[in-house]
Amino acid sequence: MHTLTTVRYGQGPTPFGFGIIGWTKQGIVMLHLQQTANPQPQDVLATDFPDCTLARDDKEAKAYLGQVFQISKSEHSQPRLTLAMSGSPFQLKVWQALRDIPFGQVRSYGALAESLGHPGAARAVGTAIAANQLAYLVPCHRVVRATGETGQFRWGAALKVQMLAWEAHQLAVSNADR
Repeated sequence: MHTLTTVRYGQGPTPFGFGIIGWTKQGIVMLHLQQTANPQPQDVLATDFPDCTLARDDKEAKAYLGQVFQISKSEHSQPRLTLAMSGSPFQLKVWQALRDIPFGQVRSYGALAESLGHPGAARAVGTAIAANQLAYLVPCHRVVRATGETGQFRWGAALKVQMLAWEAHQLAVSNADR
């Protein structure tokens, strides 16, 4: 459960449509990628942070979203922003492992479970991934099935494919600039 008092939030453009981002003094607490049927940002946050005061700031949200999707051409990665993740010890371990997957690369659920020292726990890893509140920042889109199929994604399977293609394009542009 979150022990935060005030969550500032807003929405703005991303390479994948509008995003809803929430943050506190401790860091970013959520980033959702809006789909057409999604509720309003305050409704998403009220559900996820029921005991918090919400303060809307679209201007700062747009600045945060700009940082999230600013790609470092020299490192082929996005900037490391401060995240305030809340979850079980296993979830936090899985989410950190996701952050360690290099930009533009993918891992299978099984390979991720094995890297965590839990071979055979691919389903548990998948459950932890599904609880991720930080789209793109905790790059659950980089986990695919062992067959290479992209599989499901909290924000839609088509968006997962689009995100992987976008990262591949960013790498290709960066490599061409060298």
